[in-house]
Amino acid sequence: MRSFRRIAALLKISSLCMLLLSGCWDRQDPENIAFIMAVGVDPGPNNDYIYTFALAMPKTSSGASGGGGGGESSQKILDVYSVEGANLASALLASQSYVARRLTLKHSKAFILGEGLARQGSMPILGEVVRNNEFRRTLNIITSKGRADSYIKHIKPTMEKDINLWFELEMDPHNIGAVTPKKSRFHNFIVDMEQPGTGATTILSAIRPDIEKGATNLQDEESSSDSNSRPPMVGDQYAGSLRRSGEIPIDIYGSAVYRGQKLIGFLSGTETKTLNMLRGEFEPTILEFHDPSDPERNISFKVNSQKKPSLKVKRTDDDQVRVAFLLQMEGDLISSMSNVNYTKPDQQKKLESAVENELIKRASELLDKTLYQWNVDCFHIGNQLRASFPTLKAWYAYNWREHIKETKYELNIRFKMRRHGDQVGPAVEGDKMK
Repeated sequence: MRSFRRIAALLKISSLCMLLLSGCWDRQDPENIAFIMAVGVDPGPNNDYIYTFALAMPKTSSGASGGGGGGESSQKILDVYSVEGANLASALLASQSYVARRLTLKHSKAFILGEGLARQGSMPILGEVVRNNEFRRTLNIITSKGRADSYIKHIKPTMEKDINLWFELEMDPHNIGAVTPKKSRFHNFIVDMEQPGTGATTILSAIRPDIEKGATNLQDEESSSDSNSRPPMVGDQYAGSLRRSGEIPIDIYGSAVYRGQKLIGFLSGTETKTLNMLRGEFEPTILEFHDPSDPERNISFKVNSQKKPSLKVKRTDDDQVRVAFLLQMEGDLISSMSNVNYTKPDQQKKLESAVENELIKRASELLDKTLYQWNVDCFHIGNQLRASFPTLKAWYAYNWREHIKETKYELNIRFKMRRHGDQVGPAVEGDKMK
């Protein structure tokens, strides 16, 4: 009897081992897969859509891009094509008929909404993306000025030849100076869009044909300024209008704001940093200010948040919503071109006061623009406000969107200069030393 049990146990173990040695039923070789790095969507001519796909070019064993030949073709790292379809699934199916490799969305880095589609309404497209199990919710959402198909064709990195790494670096707000929303993933976008009154935000980008053609002239009349006027702020620019030349022919700069499912407007680089600051998502970054002692100069701080900002929301008996922002910021003075010594207590206090006033002014202008002009809540005020309602049904019946314009806000922003760089005093010409 014991020997029979031993034999039965050995047979069970042998059967399990045979199962472990079996191969994968759904195995796919990487050499047979086409990795879609980005998907762009534009309105189609027949009440449908134009889908544009950017595929990572396979590499040969020597490390060069596939496709044979030399010169420019050997340096190609993206293959771009477009197809018309009623939805993404049908567009992918049609694509598979002329793309030899098996298409997959599992490693996609960006989903790009063309401006026309964004202003028309993006919820049907997003509804399909939510259901697609190949799309990750960490996918970055980009709104392109103009058409998405034209935008994707201009993704031509010059320094970074690893397209996967290029998307990772360019979509990281910390890496590019926090000039884009800190939370621009698909998860954040769809959650904000599903909340009543909330203004969803995406990365803003635009093509630069002038950069590609080498036609940019930084010495034209537009760039010249009156000697008596204050110098412009670099952060006040938008994607597509950066005063620059060279490098990749696209700008990734600023934010796109949505009212419900439709695009309502754009935010500049400085406005985006202010948005992140008020939302408690501020990344340490460079902020530029007018020099309070020298109107012809700007100064720059590396600014950080001392602690998480406080947002207090109160709803009065007459349905008046009052919001208070409390922020404590600090910064290192890293750029000062004037001859003022800001290490002296009186000058330091003057500088801190000027920075505080400028931060309050920027925050106030942004709140006026979003709450009163666009009628959107980009600061998640509604997330706290709904706690004052007894049920979710009562919150929906309140219709937060209709009350946004009636919101009253209060700003309390404090700034402290921590360090002033390696040189204590200003740089002074030797002949003018006293």
